[in-house]
Amino acid sequence: MSSLSPDMVRIYLQEIGRYPMLTADQEIAYGRQVQQIMAIEQRKNELTQQLDREPTMVELAVDVDKSELEIAQIQNLGQRAKQKMVTANLRLVVSIAKKYTKRNLELLDLLQEGAIGLQRGVEKFDPNRGYKLSTYVYWWITQSITRAIAEKSRTVRLPIHITEQLNKIKDCTARIISDTGSSSQCCRNC
Repeated sequence: MSSLSPDMVRIYLQEIGRYPMLTADQEIAYGRQVQQIMAIEQRKNELTQQLDREPTMVELAVDVDKSELEIAQIQNLGQRAKQKMVTANLRLVVSIAKKYTKRNLELLDLLQEGAIGLQRGVEKFDPNRGYKLSTYVYWWITQSITRAIAEKSRTVRLPIHITEQLNKIKDCTARIISDTGSSSQCCRNC
């Protein structure tokens, strides 16, 4: 790690600590706003494929049966809601990323990848299912970090499924060693 990294990490941690956690009601309200913007984006993508060009705001408004002003408001509120949901859960990214620091990627890189996973999880979050946002995005953050490690931590890139198998073997080996207290027993089991 470079000499700037500890200072950068400290500044980052102080910065994200300023944002309060969301209440359950806020998660639901913001989640619904994000769902609205994602539905409009999905419809816009479908129209783009149908028309072989990006639809105008008028075409999109007619298709989703809303006014241009309503679409602009939904997009504005949805973007703000998404930003609030992401910033309120960056501490979760830090706690997950710290578990993967010994895997040949720096903490800042892990935090960046985890934030990407958090954004994806926020976009996919469905508040109507009754789960807490943190429970739902945990998987997306972990998946994003482990994929980044698999793709970027080795000199020679291995396919993801091979990397996942290697990780399972390492976990199994560590478990056998901790259960038996010796690595010789582990070799006999192979």
